[in-house]
Amino acid sequence: MATVENLAEARSHNVPPSTFLRHYREIRDCKEAHHDTSMALARAKKAAKGDGIDLDALKLLEKLADLDTDEAELRMRHLRLYAGWIELPLVTQLDMFGQPPPSKPDEEETQKQRDFNAKAAGKAAGQAGHERQTNPQIAGSSEHVAWDKAWLAGHKVWLKGQEAIASEMAPAAPELPLGGKTVGRRRGRPRGNGAAATAH
Repeated sequence: MATVENLAEARSHNVPPSTFLRHYREIRDCKEAHHDTSMALARAKKAAKGDGIDLDALKLLEKLADLDTDEAELRMRHLRLYAGWIELPLVTQLDMFGQPPPSKPDEEETQKQRDFNAKAAGKAAGQAGHERQTNPQIAGSSEHVAWDKAWLAGHKVWLKGQEAIASEMAPAAPELPLGGKTVGRRRGRPRGNGAAATAH
């Protein structure tokens, strides 16, 4: 349960866009990296909270960020619908808070975020086995470069997976005896009793 002090701090929420975006990227990167993930993520979240980031709101945003555009819009539409059914005006009347327009990040921060998004998309494309030429970013742009570099990393992961599948499907090699030679029947006539052969 939120305390009065926490609610007052949350309502003031004067975090600049550049601060939020920096912490957002750090937290997402920590989740992607698997080396000492829990400790690195804990430190990143602690630093973000120390700078005034609302971690609960960030968690909701991350869930939406993991969806494609159509699915995210569908979730938001259903949220507003369900909120109306339970008569929760907090969500259905978001445009009635009377708050001033939100501040926007400067061009440098905006570009960093675009590159970050392109990097995430490129890695996902590489891991899914998509072709390198499917890069949707404008050729020569920093987003194009970020996507391409991340695709290479993701493609390596995909190749390892394909190699593992191929090794599992490969036929097993014949077992060799201690002498190192395969065991098989000798060709030619079978050995028989010489006397018996002469009798015939």
